[in-house]
Amino acid sequence: MLGVQNTCKPLMKLPTGERFFMKALTSLKNYDIQCLVLVVLKNYFNDFLELQGEVQKLSNAKFVAVIPHEPTKTPVDSFRIGFRFIWENGINKCLPVFCLDCDVYGEIPMFTNENLEAGRLFYFYDIAPNKCYIMTLPHNGSVVSYIAEKRVISDKAVIGAYLFEDVVSLHRLLFYSSARFVYLSDVFCALLKDGEVIGASPADNVTNFGTAEELEQYGK
Repeated sequence: MLGVQNTCKPLMKLPTGERFFMKALTSLKNYDIQCLVLVVLKNYFNDFLELQGEVQKLSNAKFVAVIPHEPTKTPVDSFRIGFRFIWENGINKCLPVFCLDCDVYGEIPMFTNENLEAGRLFYFYDIAPNKCYIMTLPHNGSVVSYIAEKRVISDKAVIGAYLFEDVVSLHRLLFYSSARFVYLSDVFCALLKDGEVIGASPADNVTNFGTAEELEQYGK
């Protein structure tokens, strides 16, 4: 975001005046959220804390937690912090868990988990090289065994909304596996390798604003 970033990325504002992460949260408007966890940079903790009430109203979450932290090395490290909070604080462990990026919006659809999936990815059609890509099976639409990060292997680009249905398997991978995870797609690849089913659904009205070019296009 060189040339346009004047605060931490989630707090940046779109041309509409909406903050990045607030716009991203509206992607989950079809879902009832029990607990929403924001993992934020320590230097901006007070900024997010001031928005806590607004976030709760926007998301309709029953509980909102803001966790300050030093910069992490990978997206999975950040996710691990938020997931640990849920796991250790008595939050219902039977509920699915979403991990949501702060710089993308899309209407995430509801669906029926008929195939006992461990998780689900949501996609839109693109061929930009900075996205994650999947291929799906023709008979049931589930994800094949390989997910490509920053490599175009199809026209199905993953939106940054990662849904984990099997939170027990997720906990095992995040805290007991010896594998090194960088991207959330690495966690899904590990689930696929373990023989789990990963579903996939198209998302509507997807808009990306994570790069200066995408933000400029959003303004147009």
